[in-house]
Amino acid sequence: MNPQDIPPPDHILPSMNTPDPNQDPNQNQTYDPYSNPYPPYEPPKIEYKHSLLELEEEITHAMLQECKVDACVDLFVSRVNEAKKKPKEKTRRSRYIWGGPLVDVAIGETPEDTLKVFLDELRGNLERLVPGYLDEEGNNLLTVYKLKERMEKRWDVIARRNTRGLSQENDLPDALVETLMERRYKQYTGILGDPSDEAKEALTESCRQLRGLIEDERATASFSCGGSIPITTLDKDAKHKERVASLLVNIFWSKSNDSIATKLTLPINTSAAESSPETLQKLVVDCDIASFGRGEKDVIDPEYRRAGKINADQFATNFHPADYGILENIGQVLLPNISNETDNELGFRKITAELYKLNVYSSPSGHFKKHVDTPRAENQIGSLVVCLPSAFTGGKLSVEHHGQKIEFDWAEKSNNTIQWAAFYSDCEHEIETITGGDRVTLTYNLYVTEPVGGVIPSPTSIVEPRSLPVYGWMRDLLMQEDFMKDGGVLGLFCSHAYPHTSKHASSQLPRSLKGSDLVLYSVFASLGMNPTILPILENNGDYNTANPPLNIEGKTPDSGTFHTGQYEYYDYGFDNFLTKGQKPVKPNYTEVLPVPASAAECEDLEKRWKVLLAARRVNGMGRAFDIAEKNNLDRNEESHFQEQGVQVGIARHPYIVSDHGGEEDLDITVQKVWPVQYLPGITWVTEPKHEEMAFSHMAYGNEASMATRYSCASILAVIPPFEKRAELLR
Repeated sequence: MNPQDIPPPDHILPSMNTPDPNQDPNQNQTYDPYSNPYPPYEPPKIEYKHSLLELEEEITHAMLQECKVDACVDLFVSRVNEAKKKPKEKTRRSRYIWGGPLVDVAIGETPEDTLKVFLDELRGNLERLVPGYLDEEGNNLLTVYKLKERMEKRWDVIARRNTRGLSQENDLPDALVETLMERRYKQYTGILGDPSDEAKEALTESCRQLRGLIEDERATASFSCGGSIPITTLDKDAKHKERVASLLVNIFWSKSNDSIATKLTLPINTSAAESSPETLQKLVVDCDIASFGRGEKDVIDPEYRRAGKINADQFATNFHPADYGILENIGQVLLPNISNETDNELGFRKITAELYKLNVYSSPSGHFKKHVDTPRAENQIGSLVVCLPSAFTGGKLSVEHHGQKIEFDWAEKSNNTIQWAAFYSDCEHEIETITGGDRVTLTYNLYVTEPVGGVIPSPTSIVEPRSLPVYGWMRDLLMQEDFMKDGGVLGLFCSHAYPHTSKHASSQLPRSLKGSDLVLYSVFASLGMNPTILPILENNGDYNTANPPLNIEGKTPDSGTFHTGQYEYYDYGFDNFLTKGQKPVKPNYTEVLPVPASAAECEDLEKRWKVLLAARRVNGMGRAFDIAEKNNLDRNEESHFQEQGVQVGIARHPYIVSDHGGEEDLDITVQKVWPVQYLPGITWVTEPKHEEMAFSHMAYGNEASMATRYSCASILAVIPPFEKRAELLR
C-alpha cells in the first residue's frame, strides 16, 4: 500500500486540512495526514525544581556524612572481625553460603564484654564525628536500622580478605595519599576554591615545558651527569663490602721506558713522602704542555689552553670508574637518547671507558676556553672527566648543550673527594681559571659496545641530581609561589619500557630506570618530592589521565588490544531531585580502595573518612552536567565532581591469572587480585605508553571466557605546599 492510499485517522477532521482564507498561504503549516499519518512528536517541557549547584550541595552533604559514618563503622567491624571466634572451615563455608547477614554471625561470635567495649567506642566516635546522627535512637546500636544497614555493607568490604597469595605490600607513599586526600576534602568543603585563569595558565605552561624536556631528544635532562665518591681509609676488603667509597688513589708515572716510576698518593698527607706536596709538584713538572685539536691539527696555544698532560701509556692508576658503578650510571642517563627503542627495551648496549690522559691545571693561570672534544672513533659518544682528590680553588667546569648549561664546581670538596662528570661529545665545555692549588684529572673516552650479556643495573645510583641540567629548572619552578601553591601531585608515565608487572619488578624499579626517567626520578627525590613508581590500571582502555590543556587524552595508541573494564552507572535519583525536588539524595558511588589489613589501619578516623572521600567516585555526574548544559541550569564549570581519578596499583604487582570475575563487579575483582586505590587530583604531564598485562580474570558472558586488564608504569611525585617547600629548598 502506498502512503497516499492510507486513510486519515478517525480523529483527524477534514477541517484541519482546509486552509484559513485569512491566513497567508506562505504561512500555511497545516498537518497533512496523507503525507505523514503520525503527528510530529514534541517532548513535554520539563520544569526543573533544582539547579545542578543545588544537586552538588546535596551530594556533598550526603558524601561527607556517609564517609564519616563509614569510617566509624569500619573500625567497629574490623575489631569484630579480629575478635570473633574462628569457626571450623565447614561451618564457616556453610554460613557464607546459606547464612543471613554475615556481620550478625560475626557479632554473635564476639565475646559479650568485648562487644560492649566496641559498641561504646562506636557510639562515642559517631557522636564526635557526626553529631545528631544517633538522636532519638535507642540505646542498643544493633537495632538502629540505618546503622545496621551500614554495618552490613561495610562488613562486605572490610571482611573481604585476599585469599590468592598476592602480596599485601603497599608502596603508596603516605605523603602522596594524604596530599590528594586533603585536596579532595578541601574541594568538597569549598576551602580550596577555583584557581584563577592566570594560575591555571601558569600551571599548564610549566607542565608543557616539563613535557618538552622529557620528549625532546635534545632535552637538557640527559646530556650530562656527574657525581662524587668519598675517600676511605678502610682496608681493601671493607671497601668492597661498602662499595660506596674509594681507597687512596695511587698514580705511577715515568718519563721514559727505562726509568723508575714515581708514585703519588692522593689526597696529600705530609706524613708520607709519596703523598707529599713535593711529589705532587714533581708530577706537575713532569707533565708535557697540553695541546688541543683545531681542525685536523694539534695546536699549543697557552692563551686558549694552559695545562699539563701525561699520555695514557706513560702512567698507571689504581682508580677504575667501572669499580664504582660509574659507567652503569652514565649508561642509564646518557645511553637511551642515542639508542633506538628496540635497543633500549633489550638492554642491548653498554658504556665502556678508555683511559685517555692525565691532565693538571695549576694556579694561577691554568684554564681551557670553550671547546668541543674531537671524537676518536665512530662509536665514541662522549667523555668522562674524573677529578682526583687534590685541593684547588676556581677551575669550574661548564658544559653547554643546545642553549642549556650545567656547572660542576668541584673546588669545595676537592681535598678529600673524587668527583666526576660525563657528557656527550658534541657538548661545548670550558674550564675556568685555577686560582689556587693543582687540579688533577683523569679523562676517559666513552664508547658504546655490544656486551655478551645484558646490562646489570647497579644496586645504587651514584649520580648526583644537582649535576643534572633539569635540576635547576625544577628547583626554580618549585620556588615560584603560583606553581601548585596548595601542593599537588605530578604524574608522568615512564618514557622507556620496563617489565613492571614481572615478579622482579619490586626489586628492579627504580634501580633500572634510564634516560629521562632516571633523571626526573633522581631530581624529584633530591628536591623532597617523594617520588614513587607505580602502575596505573586502565578501564576499558582509558587510563583517566586526560589533561585537555596539554592535549593529553589518557589513552595508549590503538594497538588492536581488546580492553575490558567497569562501566559507570547513572544515578536516576539525580533526575528526581532536579525535576521533582525529591529528597534526600543518596549518591550512587564506586569505592576503589584496598581492604585494610587490620583494625589498626582504621583507628585514625580523621584520616580514614577523608581517604574514603577521595576513593569514592560519584557515578552519573557526567550525564547530570550534560542535562544542566542543555537546559541552562546553574552549574559550576570547574566542578570537581567532573574530575576523573586514576586507579593506582598500591604496589608493583606481578601479572596474575585469577578465577575471580564472571558476574562479579569488576571493581571487587580488582581489589581481590590486583589491589588499587582510586586517586583523583593528579596533574598528568605525559600520555600513557608501554602497556603490560596486569592480570587476567573471568569475563562476563554465557560461556566461560578470560579477559585481561593492562597497566602502564608511572612516576608520581608529590609537590609540597609552597610554604613547606620554600623551607626545604632554602
